[in-house]
Amino acid sequence: MSVDSENRRMNNRDGSGLGMGKKGMCAVMKKKLWRSGRAAAGIFACAGVMFLTACGAGDGAGERIQTAESAADGGQQDGNTNTEAGENTALIETPEKLQQAQIRHYYSGILSQVMAAWRLPDMELGVGTSADDTLDAEEMAKNCFAVADVDQDGREELLVRWTTTTTAGSLEAVYDYNPETGELKNEFCAYPMLTYYDNGVIKAGWSHNQVPPAEFWPCTFYQYDPEKNFYVEIGSLRAWDDIGEEWDFPTERDVDGDGTVYEIVKAGEEYSDYQSGYEGFRINQAEVDEWLNGFMEGAEEISPVYDPMQYESFADFTPTYLKMLAEKAGRERSDTSADLGLLILEEAHFLDAAQTFLSEKYGVAMEHPDPDFEEWTVGSKDGKELFTFEALNAGHIGYKGEKIEDVTIFGIYPGISVDGAWEKLQAYGFYASPYAEAENCLITGEGFGNISIWFSAEDGVVTDIAVGPYCAFAG
Repeated sequence: MSVDSENRRMNNRDGSGLGMGKKGMCAVMKKKLWRSGRAAAGIFACAGVMFLTACGAGDGAGERIQTAESAADGGQQDGNTNTEAGENTALIETPEKLQQAQIRHYYSGILSQVMAAWRLPDMELGVGTSADDTLDAEEMAKNCFAVADVDQDGREELLVRWTTTTTAGSLEAVYDYNPETGELKNEFCAYPMLTYYDNGVIKAGWSHNQVPPAEFWPCTFYQYDPEKNFYVEIGSLRAWDDIGEEWDFPTERDVDGDGTVYEIVKAGEEYSDYQSGYEGFRINQAEVDEWLNGFMEGAEEISPVYDPMQYESFADFTPTYLKMLAEKAGRERSDTSADLGLLILEEAHFLDAAQTFLSEKYGVAMEHPDPDFEEWTVGSKDGKELFTFEALNAGHIGYKGEKIEDVTIFGIYPGISVDGAWEKLQAYGFYASPYAEAENCLITGEGFGNISIWFSAEDGVVTDIAVGPYCAFAG
């Protein structure tokens, strides 16, 4: 094995996958197991049906993730358009469309982790008001998300709004994924009372108002910093109204006589408090308008379209991206018509489709050799067992021994070189599984709707292959 090949297998993580720093084995093709010559690679997987089991989901999507806080210490897409699942015909592959699809594919992994494990890439999410609370599908759907370019940098961000918990635990986070660098960035996170503007400003309403009474709700303004790629604080605004209750309104400060005084607290400054008689509340409307106009003049509100936190809301993200990659990779091939891997992208019942295709075109005989295991099917030709089909854990296809005519799985087949197999698979968006026990185990991502492939090899040549739907958060 060449040094380049070894380095690739150890370090291959392109921007198409999540590359999570998960500990332990969850949702992995664990090992090769031949029983009576039949390949059975254990796959915890998911396809159209989600298995929402929290299988020790790990430390979050993206090892390069940076929070806004850590970045502070040193460190054009048309958003809001979720197409319905199935509307992936006529995929127009331009660099911009492919990048958008790649970004959404990545966000699909984050959303999958939220739904299955109640985690964001860099934080746990509170559930209910007690330690043993859980969420069913209806409750989960009360949370929501949006994909939109709210910071106006020309790249879509993921907005996750989580409210099925205590007030203190409720939040809205803004994530940015850069496919060119593979970096996921937490740009902003606050209580989910946010207003986005097209000048890169966020108005963040407070979760509580524990100051003098006012109709105006206290808020803090933030400005997107493109160099730091996160939002920096501008300042906060609070008000005090003359409502004639127990609060001793400072009439002498109300110069314009409108019954309201304000406090502007710029980033880094201290708020006034009860002990000082809230002395900071001495700003009148004209001064407030001048301050706001300094960074808000001409700004228009952005209204991201939020979808409920359910699989149907983002079910098309991953298939769209993988099909675009398959279309691109297929231009370099002349043998895609007999590729079993592509059936996983196109067919809801890919196992049946593969068996029918092999039987009718190549004369492969299908049988169930084990009467106690009806989910297991073997495909043989000329007395040789070449294919296996297991209808468990979303299903998988095995291809072993030798190549039969032009049949491939994402371009690879028994007999292809290991280096050639990796090159073919990478063209389809596969990258090295970051926590697989098997050396040659690759995945297209970690969220719902991805694909995992594993192969064994001898003397640098592929011998056995197993492929099927995959999700790191289901088991």
